Amino acid sequence: MIQKQMILLVAVLLHYGTEVAGDCVADTSEGTRTLQNEETACHSLAAGETEGDTGRRYVTCSNGIVYIQPCGSSLRYDIVSKTCTWPEAATCSLAGGATTSDTTQKVPASSQSTATNTPATSSNATRKSSTQLYTTLTTREYSTEQPGPCNLDTCKPPDCFCFGERPSIPLADTPMFIMLTFDDAVTSTVYNGYFKSLLVDNKFQLWNPSGCPIRAAFYINHEYTDYNYVKALASNGHEIASHTVSHRLPPGDSSADYPQTVAEIDGMREKVFQGTGDKAISDLMSGFRAPYLLVTHNVMFDALRDSRFLYDTSITNVEIYSGRPPLYPFTLDYVMPRCPNVPCPTKPYPGLWEVPINGLMGSNNYSCSMIDTCSVGSNVFTANEEEWTSFYETNFNYFYGPKVPMQLFTHGSMFIRSPPSFDALVKWFQHLQATHKDVWIVTPKMVIEWMKKPISYSEMIAQKWGCN
Repeated sequence: MIQKQMILLVAVLLHYGTEVAGDCVADTSEGTRTLQNEETACHSLAAGETEGDTGRRYVTCSNGIVYIQPCGSSLRYDIVSKTCTWPEAATCSLAGGATTSDTTQKVPASSQSTATNTPATSSNATRKSSTQLYTTLTTREYSTEQPGPCNLDTCKPPDCFCFGERPSIPLADTPMFIMLTFDDAVTSTVYNGYFKSLLVDNKFQLWNPSGCPIRAAFYINHEYTDYNYVKALASNGHEIASHTVSHRLPPGDSSADYPQTVAEIDGMREKVFQGTGDKAISDLMSGFRAPYLLVTHNVMFDALRDSRFLYDTSITNVEIYSGRPPLYPFTLDYVMPRCPNVPCPTKPYPGLWEVPINGLMGSNNYSCSMIDTCSVGSNVFTANEEEWTSFYETNFNYFYGPKVPMQLFTHGSMFIRSPPSFDALVKWFQHLQATHKDVWIVTPKMVIEWMKKPISYSEMIAQKWGCN
């Protein structure tokens, strides 16, 4: 067995029986299998789960380490596209390969409750199966201890903003922001099919009240991204942000995960620079969203702080579903009092902003974080344009009353899977433009910049705010 430690990526390379160095033995939905380096598969079912739960989690072999990651509650893993998608479009059937003959590594379901969060690695001891290493997010805990409540006397813009507060500007003068963002790779399909007409050519003549085009943010990962399209989007005023290099983060259970976390988060800046040849684009990258909204303890926030990121937008708050008004972005000078998708930060990070994912409401009256995980009509695949428009408008009304920035967070692939979602969005934007003089379609970074020095929407129009 050969073990090799790298500075920025801790990996274990091994020879185990007939395995090739870098391969892994993992528990999959089709039994215990040997996966090649970077190969993925659906994870095995946990105790109490049924066949309908297949694909809720998936495993990835990376340099001899088995990583286990969950999909969103309403999504399933598809090994063909290597993404979490709607159950109807997902398949877990592996192409080729055979289960290993060694079944002694299987762990009884009764032992799963004692699992840890560390990845599977080789050692002189018997290697653990991936089932032993899975723990549900709901069992993770985080401390709510903080250095007292946020103090409005000392926590003031532009450097600090308290959880649950709103900018000191009359509601009637407050602009209504809609934050439009897209996760994952920028590919030819989504760019030429949707992004180009909507956000580059402005085919649909969508303008903010200042007379400048609407803006969007793109949280990108490296694989499958065409950086020519990234450069085109950035050149047209859209925000480019990090979504990690490989679309995964280490668990963050210990400081040993810090180097790889930095390499994943900050590494996207280098990838963008290499891909676009434009350092100005990479230098402006200041936002981050965790893959699958999986927050990884303080390690993730240590990496964001040390890499000089302006904000994170990974934490769900589902305020609407809980009957509370949605939240404005806030800084992490104080530990937040509520955080559903633990493990959240347990210490302050002064000056680092959080753009919370307040949650949207699906047609089934259940909360959802990203649009493409929401229930729309009777079936998201067959929802028509009218049902999509109703979904957009209904959620807009939740946010418009308190004038809190509304999230429209999704993936470009949503438009491919449900073309009416795109047509409805365009027409709804056009409707807002014709009926509201205070609605701005912007990026999270633009919202934060406004919060640092809030002005009325009338002043914004006069100053042509957001046109740079």
